[in-house]
Amino acid sequence: MKINVLLIGSASLLALSATGARAADPVMAIEPVTANYVEVCDAFGKGYFYIPGTETCLNIGGYVRFETQFGGIQTGSADDSDWSPYVKANLQITAKTDTELGTLTSVMTPEFYYYSNGSGDDFKFDQAYIDIGDAVQFRAGYIKGFWNEDLWGELDNIDNVSRYNAVRLGYFPSDGFQIALELDALTKDNSDDPKLGLSGRIAWAPSDSRYIKLDVAYDTDSENYAIRPWAGIGIGPGTFEIAGLYESGFISYAPDFTADNWNDSPIAGTYMKYAVAANYYFNVTENLILAPQTQYNVASNDKAFWEAGATADWQVVDNFHVRANLNYAFLDEDWNQQNWFGWLRLERDF
Repeated sequence: MKINVLLIGSASLLALSATGARAADPVMAIEPVTANYVEVCDAFGKGYFYIPGTETCLNIGGYVRFETQFGGIQTGSADDSDWSPYVKANLQITAKTDTELGTLTSVMTPEFYYYSNGSGDDFKFDQAYIDIGDAVQFRAGYIKGFWNEDLWGELDNIDNVSRYNAVRLGYFPSDGFQIALELDALTKDNSDDPKLGLSGRIAWAPSDSRYIKLDVAYDTDSENYAIRPWAGIGIGPGTFEIAGLYESGFISYAPDFTADNWNDSPIAGTYMKYAVAANYYFNVTENLILAPQTQYNVASNDKAFWEAGATADWQVVDNFHVRANLNYAFLDEDWNQQNWFGWLRLERDF
């Protein structure tokens, strides 16, 4: 009997001592870890992040723009003082992945417009294409072509809206050399025949302030061609740019004067046969750029006219710009058109 009491008592003491030891142990609280849903991807430059669960890097950018245009030699009567404000939203989505064939890229850039002159909303793509490769690059899709580019001040008339469904093969090494050939599906007219164009570039462009480029284009439908050499060189505090243009006939890539609002002018129904444009853009202050520019034009009926003006770009704060230009066209007295024209733009980039 005494032995049972001793055993029971010993077991009770052991239980109490174990309980006491546990009660005296400090309580360790584990803090929750913040989930890292977005991981930065620095392989392709700033602004990229990994799509969760993939090796694809995504970048989202674009801008919102308010712009109003006024006057213009293309607006008809010399007494016509119309103006045309509109809003534009541009969203660029870029995806990149490293592959055994080089970088695989896709770019999609939808644009949305709203005009206050009664034309209503509009939606279009600025670009939508697939790239693969690095130094040697293949591109296919809806491409903004070489002939869509112009000089910095945007007053020149040596380019055209050249966006086509196209395929492009190019060589772009890191030293600034460029050579590319593009096959474009041109906008069809009333014909059922395919309308194809060839455009290309050979250039040396190590920077925006030091380059020389030669753009060529051929329209297989009209059997006409166009040539555009241009160059830029840093001089003093800014960059001097000069470009030339020659067209053998009507061609989709280069300017013409066939729009309805040219119908009251001596060059209605013609194309730009020759043109020479030049500008010089430089920093007036750290946040203000000024670009005076001039251009000499000869239409295919040998009517000639000069244009001259300037563009100013003011960076109010980071990613917010106010840009304006004013241009004057030196026309013959028998041209029933305005001489002064320009635009004012507010743009927030992201």
